[in-house]
Amino acid sequence: MIVVIADDLTGAAEIGGLGLRYGLKAEIITDLNINPAAELVVISTDTRSMPEEKALELTKAVSEKILTIKPDIIFKKVDSVLRGHIVPELKVHQEILGYKKALLVPANPSLGRILTGGKYYVNGQPIHETAFAHDPEFPVKGSQPHELLRVDKNAVSTHLATDELPASGIIVGETASNDDLLNWITKADKDTLLAGGAGLFDALLNSLGFEKSEMETNTEPDLPSLFVCGTTHDKSRSNVRKIKQNGGPVSYMPYHIISYATEMGFETWADEVVSLLKENKKAIIAIDEVTTGNGVVTAAELREKKAIVVEKIFQKLNIKELLVEGGSTAAAIINHLNFNRFFPVSELGAGVIKMKVANNDLFLTLKPGSYDWPAKTWDF
Repeated sequence: MIVVIADDLTGAAEIGGLGLRYGLKAEIITDLNINPAAELVVISTDTRSMPEEKALELTKAVSEKILTIKPDIIFKKVDSVLRGHIVPELKVHQEILGYKKALLVPANPSLGRILTGGKYYVNGQPIHETAFAHDPEFPVKGSQPHELLRVDKNAVSTHLATDELPASGIIVGETASNDDLLNWITKADKDTLLAGGAGLFDALLNSLGFEKSEMETNTEPDLPSLFVCGTTHDKSRSNVRKIKQNGGPVSYMPYHIISYATEMGFETWADEVVSLLKENKKAIIAIDEVTTGNGVVTAAELREKKAIVVEKIFQKLNIKELLVEGGSTAAAIINHLNFNRFFPVSELGAGVIKMKVANNDLFLTLKPGSYDWPAKTWDF
């Protein structure tokens, strides 16, 4: 069994999708009820959106549970651009699981994300000059690994894939190509906890001899389908804005929900979205930055408000597919809907994973906020 600990639900889904393409029986869970028959179990902790103290408590509990399972391989899935409480969590995993060192390789060259010359680049730009600089919870202030990780420079060491690695500590691996990812896999011994993005996990499965199949091509969602846009990335917001301007089925969070939400207010908003779904078979819930840019409400509060209205929509209409961008938003929603186990059924695009919800006829499709929806999925 391979066990992956993911600090974010979309990241967990991305790993599950990779497992699916490599022919593995995969499950994604948000509790610690691990199925011993699964070949790949991805535990989504959602610690990225938690305060650090709470995140470390859960990290400890997950690590202790994994000790009782004794999987063949343990992998820590983190954000490819290093948002979250990564260094403190790795230290907890090392202490409980008995690893002398952690090898952290976050970059994914296939998506234009590389770490070279001591700096992280996204499509050729230093990451602190991209939209990640405006992340509401983990704004990027610099492009060096320790700056991205928000730790002192001596808390981690950065190395090339050709270097001889230290015997202990947290090692950040520079990565400019997919060959670098494969080289990093060869560096990991039994005393090394592998941690990184989807690119490194892909290289791991490749190194284990699994064969990769082609990506799913039928990307049209089941109807009625509800899209929940939970990202601050400009491209995503621009895409929603264009659909709204063209008369498409977009419902922005009303200002009264943002500032002084009431039960009746949520009911009214849910009714508006249900009307759009009945008329169009598709609808988008989003946030207009014009109404949220004054700091009246936090990102966590916005996630919770979206989760409440989604729960009310589900009470009013039988949704067949729920499509969510942003792992923290997705985690808040499934918590309200009491879903905790998912089975990947197809990978619709890079990081865009369609999953069957356990004991339900609903499909849940997730993508990270900085990724793109496939064209046929995002067809309005």
